[in-house]
Amino acid sequence: METTNSASISLIKNPELGNKISLRKNIVADLVKKENITADTARVVFVLDHSGSMRKLYRDGTVQDVLERIFPIAIHFDDNAEMEFYWFDNIYKEFEPVTCSTIDGYVSKVILSQKDHFGGTCYAPIMNEIFQRYAVREPAKIPTFVIFITDGNNSDKTASKQVLTEASKHNIFWKFVGIGNEKYDFLARLDNLKGRFIDNANFINISDLSSIDDKELYSLLLTEYSDWLNLCRQNGIPV
Repeated sequence: METTNSASISLIKNPELGNKISLRKNIVADLVKKENITADTARVVFVLDHSGSMRKLYRDGTVQDVLERIFPIAIHFDDNAEMEFYWFDNIYKEFEPVTCSTIDGYVSKVILSQKDHFGGTCYAPIMNEIFQRYAVREPAKIPTFVIFITDGNNSDKTASKQVLTEASKHNIFWKFVGIGNEKYDFLARLDNLKGRFIDNANFINISDLSSIDDKELYSLLLTEYSDWLNLCRQNGIPV
């Protein structure tokens, strides 16, 4: 029997994109088995840098391509085959969820059509919103998997560390992805931050997302997720 998530791919009207999403979902499924990831369901949240240095990437199709490559993770894990989407700079903004019905042309139709100003780089406001939403306002017994992509260091390091520390008591896993040629000393420190209840984050640095294939990308994104799930179970955090 076809699963709900698999059936939803048929809602993608662009056949070429639908085939890509389907093939990528299969790659994710194979890696989940290989990594022995035992939580079948998660709320997948995509958080993307909207600072001035990202302006060109939003407009030249790079962000749309990244969105299409990240979305199959949500297709695999999310029970509604949806991916919540936020951008952040000095502030943050939530958009309608990315679904099979909206993925084609999402960046131009949903994001760029708003004509929002590109700002600076602050992590803490959006991190706190994710924490407040998924740990306080809408807690659940399934994990929340946050994919957080940035091309630059932030100006609010102390506040960001505080949010990550508080969130370590809850079932939210943070995958920080640094892109471009920035030196991500702070994100590397977050990866090994002391004082947390459990290790709830992993950082990877990918200078050029287009230079790695789908299997390598998904393998990197899933790194440490299984370890985190085990830590949650060992410490009474529901997943």
